[in-house]
Amino acid sequence: MRQNRLLLVKPPDRFLENEFVYQQLGPHYIQSYLMENGFDVDILILYESPEGRAARIAKEALGSSLNDLKMMLVKADGTCTESDFDVSVVGEYSVVGMSVMTPQAVDAYMLNELVRKQLPHVLTVIGGSHARYYLDKVANLPTDLAFDFIVPQDGWQPMLEIMNGEVKRESRPIVLEHSMSDLKGLPAPTRPLSLMRKYDFTIAGAPTFHTVTALGCPFTCNFCESGIEAVRKFSEEMIEDDLSTMRNTHKSIGNTRSAIMFFDDVGLLSPRQVERLSTAVSKNGFDTWRAFTHAYLIVKHKERLLRPFVETGGRRVGIGIETGSQKTLDLINKRNGKRQDVRDHYEAIKIANDNGIAVDAFTMIYPWEDQDDLDATTKLIEFVSENKVNECDLDGRPLKNHVDSAIMSPYQGTKFYDLMKGKRIPYVELADKFDPGRMYYKGVDGGSGWPYKRSRLPREEYEAVQRYRNSLRPSYR
Repeated sequence: MRQNRLLLVKPPDRFLENEFVYQQLGPHYIQSYLMENGFDVDILILYESPEGRAARIAKEALGSSLNDLKMMLVKADGTCTESDFDVSVVGEYSVVGMSVMTPQAVDAYMLNELVRKQLPHVLTVIGGSHARYYLDKVANLPTDLAFDFIVPQDGWQPMLEIMNGEVKRESRPIVLEHSMSDLKGLPAPTRPLSLMRKYDFTIAGAPTFHTVTALGCPFTCNFCESGIEAVRKFSEEMIEDDLSTMRNTHKSIGNTRSAIMFFDDVGLLSPRQVERLSTAVSKNGFDTWRAFTHAYLIVKHKERLLRPFVETGGRRVGIGIETGSQKTLDLINKRNGKRQDVRDHYEAIKIANDNGIAVDAFTMIYPWEDQDDLDATTKLIEFVSENKVNECDLDGRPLKNHVDSAIMSPYQGTKFYDLMKGKRIPYVELADKFDPGRMYYKGVDGGSGWPYKRSRLPREEYEAVQRYRNSLRPSYR
């Protein structure tokens, strides 16, 4: 191994009920790439214990200290240790890189401040979606919070340059922008056995790991930052390697059943794509699987899209049905300027359920909605929760549709943020100052952030509707 050592850090997800549902894959892509290039790379996962989280929520606090966290150090050789948070572990490395989503930013800033103060020899790097969409904010942090390097796009090449010493620390943060046009030469992400044991997610009765087949999204939904990104696919060889590793990991852990979830936006988008994924899933012997699709595609292709999925054990699909209000659906721009009809949602749910596929339906509440809009979406969600699925899970239980309701947060980088910032949506005004770290879609008990100074209806009314909708979730899925 080369002399420089890298520690990749995943900050805590304080808003979630359980942080060990799926891997935050960014660090694992970087780890495998840099290890392939001869560097020593370990991963540190910071998280709240269930007891610590309950105590913080009882105090209605966001989390003002890192000392209430646990940490899990997973070394490149597979060894793992868990302990209370101790910043001294960072001092063993030349570089510490943090993969940060916006709700994790508060903790990332606190950690960086601590490292700069106590371990000034360590170079610090921030990447992830927060660095991308809040680049100006991150680049202009006060000196005691500032990172040495900011990586707002792809991290593979910039991190290699940092580790090779090709870029040096300066008095101001250095922004290293790089976007790979071709992802096909990259290795699969690491899947450390000790870490994989921690994850707790099931599909149709089988323990499940997650992966993605591509970066970016072909759609331009106004609530999503990724709507402006071109789709870049990983190689079929890399995906095959990743699936094989996860299948073997299931076996090593002792799981008698195994499932895979494709957690990206280009899953079941065409019959041809479904055939490719179905072949890979079947080849690796997974008992069941889940991917995402769009309502209009199910309506358009019907069994041509769904049959290979079902024949290879597919039992659940995720669909962003977003809303039952046609007015809101038109404003979302779900289909890149083409009209999407709410009736497609009802028809897609029925087609999927008749074919033995349960639907995980994702919806949002929007701050311009009136009572009629809310009632229309609630009616749709009630239909989803009540409609019968023509199949059972691996335990013989009837499959059931799942519903999810969040309040839309206008993250910077989304079209809705621009519209709201420009006061171009009636009845909606953003708060003068709000912490983006307090904006989130799915928090503890399904709660959501609230960055609005003005909305069509009072916040309390939206949150009451949200609680009712989420109460329709089944007890299993």
